[in-house]
Amino acid sequence: TTKQDESRKSLAEEKQTKYTLLRQELEEVYDIDQNIRKVDFDTITTREASIAYSKKMMAVDSANQIRVIPIIEHYGWLPKSKVGDKAANAIFLVVQHSSLETIEKYLPQMEALAKQGEASATDAAKMRDRLLMFHGKKQIYGTQASGWAKPFIWPIEDVENVNKRRKEVGFTITVEENAERLGAEYNPNEQLPKKNNDTQQ
Repeated sequence: TTKQDESRKSLAEEKQTKYTLLRQELEEVYDIDQNIRKVDFDTITTREASIAYSKKMMAVDSANQIRVIPIIEHYGWLPKSKVGDKAANAIFLVVQHSSLETIEKYLPQMEALAKQGEASATDAAKMRDRLLMFHGKKQIYGTQASGWAKPFIWPIEDVENVNKRRKEVGFTITVEENAERLGAEYNPNEQLPKKNNDTQQ
């Protein structure tokens, strides 16, 4: 049994080391994702400046995806009890800032973990809203805004009960307050546009 205990112990240590390394990698990615977004949008006054900034941000997001997607592929969506809140948040941000296909592929894993308290339920709600918006459908929780110059809250399904749904999933602010936070116009009767271009969250 001593040998078994030893091998069990070394396996546990190996796992711990693995999670420590993954945490470090993901926390670094989190900082990179957030730093490119720390910008005063009032300084981006021309269309050219806006395009240049978008390109820069997309390049950073692509580089982050190259680092994070293989981790999810290999380990699955990592529970926050293993890697910590910041690293778990990094996984969410990288997938949230990626393509419709990527979101579609990994969101079910995140939603399953959110039910167990191992991923953020509000972040999973944001991702579900984003996926619906990408599909040109109405969102559920009112978390997503669309449009750069004049952002507006993307149309919402069953708008009368949106704040109730938000509260149930753990949001502490209303859809109206969220619109204010995003600097977006909120019209409860907003209709789905013919074509969806820019998005922000």
